[in-house]
Amino acid sequence: MKTRYGIALDIGTSGIRAQALNIEDGKVISTAITLRHPLPGANVVDHLHFAIKVGRDTAHEILIDTVNKVLNSLNIDLENVERLAVCGNPIQLSLFHNIEIRDLAYWGPHALERLHVTPPSRDAITVNGAEIGLKINQEAEIYIPPAIKHEIGADALAMLFKSQVLEKKGIYLVSDFGTNAEIALVIDGEVYSCSAAAGPAVEGQMIEKGRLASPGTICDLELTDYGWKTRILDDDLIAQDGNTVDPSGGTVILSEESGVKPIGITGTGVIAAYSLGLSTGIIKLPKIKSSDGKINLHEDIYLTERDIENIGKALGAFRAAHLTLAEESGVFLDEIDETYMAGASGFYVDPHKSLNVGQIPPSSREIYQMGNTSLAMAKDLVLDPGLLEKLQKIADGMRSKHITLATSPTFEKIYSLELAMCEQGMPFWMYNDWLTKYGFQKIPPKVSNPVIHRIFERDIPELGEEGLKITKIGGLLKAEFEGCTSCMTCAQNCPEDALTIENGVVTIRTDLCSGMACLRCELGCPQKVFKYEELLTPEKKPETS
Repeated sequence: MKTRYGIALDIGTSGIRAQALNIEDGKVISTAITLRHPLPGANVVDHLHFAIKVGRDTAHEILIDTVNKVLNSLNIDLENVERLAVCGNPIQLSLFHNIEIRDLAYWGPHALERLHVTPPSRDAITVNGAEIGLKINQEAEIYIPPAIKHEIGADALAMLFKSQVLEKKGIYLVSDFGTNAEIALVIDGEVYSCSAAAGPAVEGQMIEKGRLASPGTICDLELTDYGWKTRILDDDLIAQDGNTVDPSGGTVILSEESGVKPIGITGTGVIAAYSLGLSTGIIKLPKIKSSDGKINLHEDIYLTERDIENIGKALGAFRAAHLTLAEESGVFLDEIDETYMAGASGFYVDPHKSLNVGQIPPSSREIYQMGNTSLAMAKDLVLDPGLLEKLQKIADGMRSKHITLATSPTFEKIYSLELAMCEQGMPFWMYNDWLTKYGFQKIPPKVSNPVIHRIFERDIPELGEEGLKITKIGGLLKAEFEGCTSCMTCAQNCPEDALTIENGVVTIRTDLCSGMACLRCELGCPQKVFKYEELLTPEKKPETS
């Protein structure tokens, strides 16, 4: 008898995760992940900008091509897939479904009316594999959960649903840590939410030696009597002990024969280094006090002052968002009963270090690390399709107020103080003084002994009997520009080595490209013939592989 398969899919801003499930017994068979997102750019705004400028169909094609590669890595008979459930933020799910996205980019009804944009329904829906373009059983049911509002997506619903805070009395802070941090302050079931563009540094991206959480990445650091002890993810994404080093010079003080060789540092490792650096004085913002201006963690793994600035800006977005939600809702940060940390970064980071650097409020007394709630909710949907209707009812009945940080005067004032700290070294006491001058509450003191609940051993609790597969991706888009002399300036200017030229043909690898936020290829072209948007328009019929 053939096995009946289901697939849980999480489309995150920094990568894609999928699990194959046996529908009959609910067991996980295999897990596959990517280490990058296939669309150009480092954050969800970049992905949206790319899709609007170059065409939604092109963005959808690139995304689905990558999803198909991930599904193929699950090593199951895809013709026997009966159900697939997907979770992600509104932009990712809109690109997956290939529906209107411009309403997510332009603010206000007048702008949408002027641009002739009709916002689509983002209620829960069931489609089939053929409608999406997935290379699975074409009649397989595809479950797409609802967005609460167009600004609050299924990923935010997932963290609220899995934490169960909507059903409890009290004050709760729930955050899905990542490039685009979804944060909700829940007060007796009423939700105050925001989306903080923390930036890719918290995921290990835009860090010189950074990587997404994957085997071989330094995920944590511990201060010992001898130096900084590294913790490294093994092939099963379990943290193992690594060498103890002197961060000022990189000298190995104690060698650990764990068999796991570090190949980079992930976002949680960066946060750990930032926290220890501040505590020990090797970081004196905005400088690193070492002979080479680096924090050295292995032979060729280090953090630069630019890395420290990027992580400071990212952590500042978290703290400014917490304060903004508290001010808007009329509560004090030290009144929060429980703090929930979702997502891979929220799971692997040491909560004590998060308290120390402002990633969660320093007054957090009870802390829960939940793991990947988006993938977990997608798994629940696969095994119980009736949950889709329940999630829609939850979304319909939620009392919520979304604060758009980009237009919030409160956030603007607070984040300016964060920039003053990480870029100019403003002391923390002065930060609190300025909060008082603005009429805001101060940052509360750090609790000494928070109670920490780590629910699982890793952010994806079960990898399945076939384990974890890392899927290699890389969509290629090609074009020729009239007047191009093949001078190679565009290729030389590309900071990510995403662009090549051969025989007059320009090729961009989309998963490496920084997208519309960069454009060094176009801006640096001596002949002024390189047009990024023309390169990638659907009319060019790009080759995707």
